[in-house]
Amino acid sequence: MKYHNKLLTRVFPQSRVGMSREQFFWVDGLARRILSDLQKRGIKKSVYRVESGIGASGFPHIGSVGDSLRAYAIKLGLENLGVRSELIAYSDDRDGLRKVPHGIPKDFRRYLGIPVTDIPDPFGCHSSYGEHMSSMLVDALERLEIEFTFISGTEAYRSGLLSEEISILLKNHREVYKIVREEVGTNKPEGWVFYWPVCENCGRIYTTRVTEVLPEEGKVLYTCDQEFMGVKGCNYSGEQSYERGPGKLSWKGEFAARWRALDIVFEPHGKDIADSFRVNARICKEVLGKDPPFTITYEMFLDSSGTKISKSKGNVITPQDWLRYAPPETIRMLMLKRYSGTRNISLEMIPLYISELERNLSLYWNPTRIKNPRDRENLRRLVEYTYLLREVPRPHPFSFNTMISLMETLPINELDEGSLRGMAADLISKYYDLDKNDLLGDEVFKRYFEYALNFIKDISGLIEAHPLELDNKALEAVKQFLSRLEDSLSAEEIQELAFNVTRSFNIPAPRFFSAVYFLLSGNIRGPKLGPLIKRIGVSTAKEIILSNMNKLERCSHD
Repeated sequence: MKYHNKLLTRVFPQSRVGMSREQFFWVDGLARRILSDLQKRGIKKSVYRVESGIGASGFPHIGSVGDSLRAYAIKLGLENLGVRSELIAYSDDRDGLRKVPHGIPKDFRRYLGIPVTDIPDPFGCHSSYGEHMSSMLVDALERLEIEFTFISGTEAYRSGLLSEEISILLKNHREVYKIVREEVGTNKPEGWVFYWPVCENCGRIYTTRVTEVLPEEGKVLYTCDQEFMGVKGCNYSGEQSYERGPGKLSWKGEFAARWRALDIVFEPHGKDIADSFRVNARICKEVLGKDPPFTITYEMFLDSSGTKISKSKGNVITPQDWLRYAPPETIRMLMLKRYSGTRNISLEMIPLYISELERNLSLYWNPTRIKNPRDRENLRRLVEYTYLLREVPRPHPFSFNTMISLMETLPINELDEGSLRGMAADLISKYYDLDKNDLLGDEVFKRYFEYALNFIKDISGLIEAHPLELDNKALEAVKQFLSRLEDSLSAEEIQELAFNVTRSFNIPAPRFFSAVYFLLSGNIRGPKLGPLIKRIGVSTAKEIILSNMNKLERCSHD
C-alpha cells in the first residue's frame, strides 16, 4: 500500500463530501470537517489559510477561476464557523514557458524554458509575460468579488519566503527522489535534485541540472546541458544560491514548500494534477514534517465539442469573455453547485446559466416548492454561497431569456444604444405589464440589457453569418409590402396590410412574416409585426429591410 492511501482522512472522497448525517451542503460539510479534524489534534490557528494556484503561463480560462472560487467558498465556510480565514492566491509566475499558447506570437518559441516573469509582455502593457497573464486572473477574481492575498511566486523566492523549505528539501534531496520514484516513477538518474537553477548564460530554467548541493554555503553547482521541448542547453556551468536565488523548486516539492511556509489548511486541485498533489503530500509529511492540507479533486471543463479546455489549443473561454454576457453570480453558481464530474460549457449556453440562477433564486424565496429536505438545504446554501453569504436579492419580475427573445426582434446594428435601451424597456414593460420608466432606472434591467445586447451582437448570429434561403415569391411579397408601407399608417393598419399582401400573393402568412422578421432582425419570428414596426419607425424599418435584401441579393450573385 502506497503512503498516499494513508492520507485519505485528509483527501476527502468525492462521494462523501457533504454526505454527513446532518446532510450539509458540501462547502459547509467540508469546512466543519477541517475544523473538527484540526481541533481533535489540538491544533488551533489565529488564521486558517486556504490556497489557490494562479497559472501564469497562458491565458486564464473559465476553469481557472473555479479553483479560486472553491477555495474562497471554504474560506467563507470556515469564517461562518467563527474562525478567521484567508485566501492566498499564489501565482506560479516563476515557471518556465512550456508552450506558446494560441494568441501569442509564434516567435515567442525562443523563450521556451525561460521563467515567464523574465519574458517580455507580448502586449506591452505589463512588466513581463507572467505578470500580464496572472493579472488577467487577478482582474477576474476582483470582478467576482473574491477577497484574497496575492503572492507572486517570483517574489516569494526572491524574498526568502520559501528559503527554509528549499534548504530542507535540498539537504534531503535523496529522500525526495525516493518518494517521487515510488509514487509516479521518474526517468531521472539516481540522486537527481528536483530544483531548477536559472542558467546565468542563456536564462533558461528547464535545461539546467544540479550537479552538487552545498548546504553549508546555501548554494548549488549546476550545468546547463539538458534538452527541453527541442531546445538544447548552452553547456554553461556555474554555481547559484538557492536562498533568495533566481531558481525554483520543481513541482515535485514546490507545493509542499508553499503549504509549510504559508501554513495552508486547504487547497483544491484539478484531476489533471492529482499525481502532483499525492507526491507533495508525502514530501510535506515525511520531509518537511508538516501535515499536508485538506483537499478535494475537481474535474475539468470541456468545450461544446467535448474537448478539454486548453490554453495551448486556443479553445479558452476567459472569465472576461463570460462576464461580458452574464453576471458574476452565474460563474459562482456554476462552480459551487458541485465539483465532481466533467462538464461541457460554451458561451452559447449563457442564457441557460442565467435561467438557472433565476430559477434557483425563485426557489430560494419559495422553499416549500422543494419537497426533499436535503435538496431544500442544498439549494438554500448554494444560493447563499453564490451571493458570498451576503444578502440574497429577491427575484426580478422579468427573465433574461424573454429579454433576449424580444431584443432579437430589434434592429440591433442599425440603432444607437440609447434608442435600443428605450425600445427594450418598452417591449419588456408591455410584455410583463411593468412601468417603462421604472425599468429604465432598474439596475438589473440595465445589466441584463448590456448582457443581451452583447450576446446578440457577438453570439446569436447575424444575417451575414447565417443567410436564410428566401424564395423569389416571398421576396416579391416583401417588396410589395414595403412599397405600400407609409408613416401615416397605425400599428393595426400595418398588420392588416401585411395580411392583405399575403392574400394577394397567395402565400402562407407564416412564410411571409418569417421573411419580414428575418430581414428586419435576423430571426424568423418576433412580436406582433405592426406594433413592432411602429415602435421602430416605418422609415427605419423599411431602410433596414431593403438594406438586408440588397445584401442577400449580392450574396446570391457572388
